Amino acid sequence: MDKKSNGLGKLKLYILTLVMIGGFIFLLLTDMNNKQLEANGVKTQATIVEITSSRTRKGVTSKYGIAEYYDEEGNVHEFDGFVGNWEAEVGSKIEIIYDKDNPDNVIKDNPYLFIAVIGTGIVAGLLLLSCVLVTFKAKDKLSVNCMQQPVSDEELARVVREYMPQTKQNYQSKKNKYRSFDKLGEDELLNELIKRGDPLGELMKSGQKYVRENGELYLCAVIRSTDQNIYNDRISLSENPREAAQGHFTIPAFVVYDTSGYFQSHPSELKTAAQRLAGEVWGGQFSQEDMQLIDFLRDTSSRPFNLAYCGDLTMGHRVLITTVVLDKMHLCNKKLSNKLLYLLADPQNSKFSQILPAWYYSMWELSAF
Repeated sequence: MDKKSNGLGKLKLYILTLVMIGGFIFLLLTDMNNKQLEANGVKTQATIVEITSSRTRKGVTSKYGIAEYYDEEGNVHEFDGFVGNWEAEVGSKIEIIYDKDNPDNVIKDNPYLFIAVIGTGIVAGLLLLSCVLVTFKAKDKLSVNCMQQPVSDEELARVVREYMPQTKQNYQSKKNKYRSFDKLGEDELLNELIKRGDPLGELMKSGQKYVRENGELYLCAVIRSTDQNIYNDRISLSENPREAAQGHFTIPAFVVYDTSGYFQSHPSELKTAAQRLAGEVWGGQFSQEDMQLIDFLRDTSSRPFNLAYCGDLTMGHRVLITTVVLDKMHLCNKKLSNKLLYLLADPQNSKFSQILPAWYYSMWELSAF
């Protein structure tokens, strides 16, 4: 099957799912209304006065028509709808239920309606699950596995120098094709933070879209994540949909980068700067301001966005410290395996940034980073 046919098939599945969900909601509301009317309405008999149509399906004939009935005050009303199967005919009696406050609101008991609700709900649920699996299975195909290889500082610099331009070009040529996969996912814990007013909500809503379209590519190093779960394997949605849906797979993290290009040429020093900002230093003498910054970055509720710093922690080089959301699906091995990553950012025009998904990198970068 070619990509065009595959895409058309997915579109048909999505449309069918929406139609089935709409049908389920309609039948469910109808059944709820009928249940309420059955509990509070008035039961009486109506006389069929006209058969308007009949349909035969799988050997069963369903007849539709008009039946007249009288309310408690003796006023005549009409029921228009399903009146019965093969036995229904003009003059036959059917049982109906009407609203005593509004006698024109009338139903005929339909024992198959609840069965239809259950059946439609099951089909809609299966179709919805299929949509999720189809969507994330495609994302699974883009996911990248890699194995870290220790390299010298010189080799690391060579990898960045030679492969970063290719990665930029790869992103520019494929970002429109992969834009739906590049979008950050959401989990319950992240959504809970956003509900409480976390500024990451703005990043998820519009910030990530802006930097995907307008951001430049920078080399960054992870200072620390706000949750150690980022180092655990992500459960595959295609293998265990329920556990994967309930999993914690979008986790904020602090990263450091520079726009001058210095650390791009000295990536091992950027890793050292990130370690120092994380407080992983021994024997160093740092100012009170530097220690306050380290403590600030130890607080998982902190949200620095392009916080400028130049001091001993970064060996005298000016850097920007910012908060990103790490999506396990976007990372090599579906967990945080790399200290270095590429960042999409436009610090002159937006405070938000996004990590470049692993499917754009070369294997040389993924293994060396």
